[in-house]
Formats: sequence, structure tokens, C-alpha cells
Amino acid sequence: MTEFIKPVDLQEKLNSDDRPLVIDVRSSDEYNEGHVPGAINISIDDLPNRLSEIPKDRQIIPYCNMRHRGNSRGERAAQYLQENGFKAIAIDGGFVDWNKTGLPVERT
Repeated sequence: MTEFIKPVDLQEKLNSDDRPLVIDVRSSDEYNEGHVPGAINISIDDLPNRLSEIPKDRQIIPYCNMRHRGNSRGERAAQYLQENGFKAIAIDGGFVDWNKTGLPVERT
């Protein structure tokens, strides 16, 4: 079962010394339209091929738009990362709730 972090709690962590690595597992087009500041883009389909790029000594927070809670890309990514030895939790409500909360958004 996937654990979650609320968007406001993630924002606090991003401003701390114990900064997690945030991974946007949506498509590059979705990422370019707007993402959590500092997030890297590794689509859910590319995740297995890019595990070596992800540090095991940091908390990892993957996210998507979470339109299908219980089977979202962010939840599946967190589960996959956990199964491969990473400390991973998903953003509760995904990028949609991040936006609704009024937190900063970065665009490329």
C-alpha cells in the first residue's frame, strides 16, 4: 500500500535540509506544461530503465495528476521504487492537488 504526503508538507520538506527527490512520472508534455519546482521528469514507462539515476539515500516522491486514485502513475511508481529498495511516497492528490493548494509551479 502506498503512503502519501500532503502537498503543503512536501513544500515544507523542499525548503528543509532533508530535501527529497521529486520525480514527475507524467509525460514530458505534461511536465513541460507545469510541474513541482525542482522535480525531474522520468515517465512511468522509463522508470525501470533509469533506476541507476535515482539515489537510494534520499526520500523519493513520485507524482502524476492522480486521476485514478488507487492505480495512479504516482502510486504505481512509489510502489515500484519501494520494491526496488527506495524510500518512496506519493503526493496525496498528485499535481492536481498541488495546484489547487496554490503552491508554486515551474514551467519549461
